[in-house]
Amino acid sequence: MTNQRKWKIGIIGAGGITEAHLEAIKEEPRAEVVAIADISAEMASYRAKRHDIPQVFTEYETMLQESDTDAIIVCVPNYLHAEATKSALAAGKHLLCEKPMAMNAQEAEDMIEAAKKADKILMVAQNNRFRSDSLQVKTWLKEGKLGNIYHAKTGWVRRNGIPGWGSWFTQKEWAGGGPLIDIGVHMLDLSLWLLDHPKPVSVLGQTYAQFGPHKRGLSEWGRIDDNGKFDVEDMAVAMITFENGLSLTLDASWASHIEEENVFLQLYGQEGGASLRLLDNQFSLYHEWNGVTASTEIKPKPQKERVLLFRNFIDAIEGKAEVLCTPEQALYINRLIEAIYASAQKGEAVRFKT
Repeated sequence: MTNQRKWKIGIIGAGGITEAHLEAIKEEPRAEVVAIADISAEMASYRAKRHDIPQVFTEYETMLQESDTDAIIVCVPNYLHAEATKSALAAGKHLLCEKPMAMNAQEAEDMIEAAKKADKILMVAQNNRFRSDSLQVKTWLKEGKLGNIYHAKTGWVRRNGIPGWGSWFTQKEWAGGGPLIDIGVHMLDLSLWLLDHPKPVSVLGQTYAQFGPHKRGLSEWGRIDDNGKFDVEDMAVAMITFENGLSLTLDASWASHIEEENVFLQLYGQEGGASLRLLDNQFSLYHEWNGVTASTEIKPKPQKERVLLFRNFIDAIEGKAEVLCTPEQALYINRLIEAIYASAQKGEAVRFKT
């Protein structure tokens, strides 16, 4: 029996999301993390000590040159995604990038071009596609059990959840926006993946900043920087229409006067409906049984979605599978986010070219 190859992984960025990736990699025997880079030597050293990572760098460019790695995971602030990704691809590394893929569609296109030029795997870490409830609903949609889906509602709304006031999270030049590009991107991606990425016709969006400018609605996530600023939205709403007649509404907020945080997706089909509640890891089906209205509550066994995501990445590197989260699909989401922000700024709907 031949020894199984271990793919050597490097991490760019040592923030909170990095921990989730490191825990997932521990459960994949085909990979090991050999290097980590962060401008904060303290943070990089902390992660390295916690996860037995042998090499620590304060500049990712140095890591790419001096460390023997096969693939890189990018976990840096949004404005660095494109730069770090293109550098890693140019260095001959496969690449897994945290969401959002990029600050805008142009950056995303540049990243795709860089991956093609390097002939390397580029995948975006949309972990919610790998949830047990998401995968079950995807199967039912493929089987046509809900019939034609004509409308969907989705959102991620928090009561108090503004991350790191004054940090890169709340500054447009570094984040690209507020909750729309931070958590709304998750729900847009999950919804439109389930719906097979229909072609958009128009977008009507609106944004609000009612809490952040007054330092209200803060969360425990991230470090507060009183010398920083808040120039993004704290809530975004949108309605998107598609060529096949489908419509989708989206709510994304870091702070709202609501009962509690809610992460949801509702699908309206001719033969049935589905309602996913991601924080509860359960969903409901609404249908008819012999002419009688019926509801079915389903709570599938939870699974480690980031482990499955990383496993798909390794399978793709080994040529055993296609990446489930393609960069082209992430570009599609970036274009929609851009259109929502543009619509909010103009005060009118944005139409896509046919």
